[in-house]
Amino acid sequence: MKPLRVVTDSTSDLPPELAQRYGIVMVPVWVHFGTESYRDGVDIDQAQFYQRLEQRLPKAGYPTTSQPSPGQFAQVYRQLAQEGFSILSIHVTAKTSGTYQSAVLGRSLVPEAEVTVVDSASISLGLGYACLAAARAIQQGRSLEDGLHLIEEIKARTRIFGAVDRLDFLRASGRVTHLQSVLASLLDVKPIITVRQGVVEMIDRVRTRKRSLARLLELMESSLGRGARIVGAVLHANVPQEAEWLRAEMARRFDCQELILGPAGLALAANAGPGLVGILGYRTDGLPD
Repeated sequence: MKPLRVVTDSTSDLPPELAQRYGIVMVPVWVHFGTESYRDGVDIDQAQFYQRLEQRLPKAGYPTTSQPSPGQFAQVYRQLAQEGFSILSIHVTAKTSGTYQSAVLGRSLVPEAEVTVVDSASISLGLGYACLAAARAIQQGRSLEDGLHLIEEIKARTRIFGAVDRLDFLRASGRVTHLQSVLASLLDVKPIITVRQGVVEMIDRVRTRKRSLARLLELMESSLGRGARIVGAVLHANVPQEAEWLRAEMARRFDCQELILGPAGLALAANAGPGLVGILGYRTDGLPD
């Protein structure tokens, strides 16, 4: 049996040190500023992204993102196959991105590679934690089938909630309807979003930024149960102090087996805008260590 490696895309928002530790290969998505295109985390970093954002808005329009090409995936699959690996390729929800389909097409270009492509039905570290769990299971000597079962369990358990500071980025990206965006602007409210069955939805509106952060914690407690043993994360788009407050609250309200605090990836920041904060978690009871 060939050894197995996990491949994902950069929307997984995995800290680089964790991806490296568990041998997870990251294929970068593209971030576009007009005619300028950059590979997420390769040609542009967090500081450069926000600097360009400040310089270009509003005259030059909003940044956009696109999936890696099938050729990018094929190159990665071919290299891993030549090194003697079979491949488990796990990607951002197909409901909002063409990345999964691009990976499927990339697989067809390398018939000699043994590639299983999985739709995580999630975003950000919802995807990232699925990759991490699968990679850890592989390092423990578990089979591909065990990894796939674990991914399905995490998909079903993961809860994601985000507070968006402004809706113009979501409107520009097509992630909410124009009517929702205009209504929220008229009422001067802060939208709360979630991911359900791979679809990003606005589920609530609150009046103030402070209330929006508190609402995230209420929703997570309602979903998972206060004091539950969980794996969790806090992500932010250039608002580290608010993210640190949420991290402390997550640690206080839950028994966190693991809790990642970090910046939202550039794809997420480009689509949701500066000021985004998000929390996610899933219960670990009954899952293998």
